[in-house]
Formats: sequence, structure tokens, C-alpha cells
Amino acid sequence: MTKTAQNKTKTKALPKGKKSKLEEWLDNPKRVLVAGAIVGVGGFLTYKLVRLIWSSIRSNATSKQADDDPNVRAAMTIRIAMNPSGISWMKSFDTTDNDAIFNAARTITDLDAVIKAYRKLYDSDMMTDLQGELSAEEYQKFLTMVTTNPDKKSGAAPIAWAQKNQMIVAKKEVTLRKSPDASYHGGFWEDKKEDNIISMISPGSFIGYATGKQQFDSKNNVKFIQAGYIVKKDGLPDQYKQYAGKSSTFWVSSSADYVDIFSKYNLMFDRYPTTKLAVSIKKPLDYYDPPKEDPNKKKTGVSGLPVKAVISKRQTKILGEKMLPIATVEPQTLLGAYLGGLNTGQKKYVKFLTASGTERWADAANVQILE
Repeated sequence: MTKTAQNKTKTKALPKGKKSKLEEWLDNPKRVLVAGAIVGVGGFLTYKLVRLIWSSIRSNATSKQADDDPNVRAAMTIRIAMNPSGISWMKSFDTTDNDAIFNAARTITDLDAVIKAYRKLYDSDMMTDLQGELSAEEYQKFLTMVTTNPDKKSGAAPIAWAQKNQMIVAKKEVTLRKSPDASYHGGFWEDKKEDNIISMISPGSFIGYATGKQQFDSKNNVKFIQAGYIVKKDGLPDQYKQYAGKSSTFWVSSSADYVDIFSKYNLMFDRYPTTKLAVSIKKPLDYYDPPKEDPNKKKTGVSGLPVKAVISKRQTKILGEKMLPIATVEPQTLLGAYLGGLNTGQKKYVKFLTASGTERWADAANVQILE
């Protein structure tokens, strides 16, 4: 065998995850200490020196992966942000770049891999170092950004502040924004170029449906969710016809202090009755997308909202099973799902199913059916 072939044999890469004999030997300090008993104190110093050299070799190998491995890049970015001088013993004295740490956090999809790369590079625990450099609030921000990343790959599933197509209602006056940045508040002293506000929504108003997108504004410590809706294309009251088929998206705080989030219409209607008209007009953004199982079938929306809805045209009496009045509702109130009609020869009635699952009747002349 030639020397070149021998060298190739010596430098052959080990299978992934398998340790070299030197690593296995170094991982058992007792063996080194036994050798130290023979060669004296020099044995222990030799062990420390070899450990240091081996750690340096591994660090250099990991550094070379930075161009190809996003986890290595994130680990290096975080370390540089904590230790810009590059001198390890100066880390306690260096100024920490929090923005760089948070920017790196946004890119992390596999926290375990980043921690592993950091340990290989710097022989230190990244999370412990972060706790030493950041305040408790800043450290929590870092964790929030990592654990809520929708592209998260390892560990538990990413935390979602609102599931796609859940319904969002304003608890108190809330701001709708163009982007997930709460820096601008609409003050007269603020630069209008930075205006990010679309509108202010009053308490009890239906905001829209969650799109499934979310982002954490670390600068202002606000958890944002994206919401939106599409206005029905047909069957609209006259005042809404100009908006037919138009869609809107915006960002809103997901804080429970500002919004309520619902998965079922009846729960929302019980707490916020005025949202009934809004959801009869504003639909999820994918409302007109054909279902995958049947491309010719029309989609009906979230949680089974009926295709046909009964809405009062004027002040209307609601009739019970015995066709006697049990309540009166105001104009433009969503009554429920259309079930059918009844013609007595003298008068026509419409039967509908309320959000609570109760069958009711109304004079057909006083209601309209939206499809």
C-alpha cells in the first residue's frame, strides 16, 4: 500500500455519531489518572493539554460548517453578540447585543442542534450563558421567539396563539396594524412616516379570522397574530355590496387582555351577540377555496356555518314551537340556519335553527335568506 493510500485510510471519516478511539479514551479520565500515577503530576497536565487540543480541533471543525449549517451560524451569532471581543475571559465585560440575539432567535428552528453546536464551538452551555447575559424578561423573550416559531422542527410542536380560522373579537379598544410592530401609537408627536395603524376597533366588534401566522415583537414585548376576512360575493345587504369579494388582512395583539378567540360560533354569539351580522357577511379568507376531497363542492366556512342564513329585515317577532311569539329582534340580526318554509295559505313562515341548536319560526315577510 502506498503512503498516499495509507494517509487516506488514516483520515477516513467515522460514521456519524461514532466516537474515535481518542475521544473514547479521553472520555474516561480514570485511565489518564492511572497513567499519571506512573508518570507523576505531568500525566494530569498532559491529560488537560490533550483535552484542550482536542476541544480546539472539534471547535475548528464546527466553525467550518457555518456556511452550510444554519444551527452553527445561529450559535456563532449568539456567541458574538454576547462576546464581541472574541476573548472568552472578556465575556463578562463585553456589551451584549440583545438585538442580534433576538434576530438569531427568529431563525432558530432546532434549538437542540444550536445548543449542541454552541457547546462544540465554545465548550459552554448556551442557555446558561444567555441567562447570565440577559435579564429575566429578555431571556423569556428569547424562549418565546424560539418556541413559537412556526417552522420549529425539534421538541414539542410550536406554540400557537391562535389556530387558523379561529374567530377573534375585540375585548376592549384594539389596534389593527399593517405589520407586527407596536412601536407607533398614533400620537401627534410621532413621525407619520412610521404610521403602521390601519384602524381602531371598538369593544365587542368582530375582528376577523386567524390566518395561522404569528410573530413576536421583541422590542415592544407584544405577541401578534395575523387575521383577515373576505366579504361575501353575493346576497349582501345594500350597504355592503360595494365591498363584495374584497379581502383584508392585518395584525393584532393576541393578548387575552385585548381579544377573545373562539373556535365555535355559538360560544361567540352567546358572549357577543352583535357579531352575528358581521360573520354573515365576513367569511374566512379560504371561504371560496374548494375542499380538497371534492373540488366542485362549495366551502361553507369555519365550524359548519350554514350556507343559507336567515337575517331579519326589520324588527321581527321570533315564534316558538306553537307558533307563538317568544322574543323580538332588531333589524339586520342573524337568526340562524335556514331549515325550510311553511305556507298556511294566509301567511308564509320561515323555519331556522338558532346558534344554540333550537328550531324557531319567523314571518317570511320580515326576513331574508342569504346564501
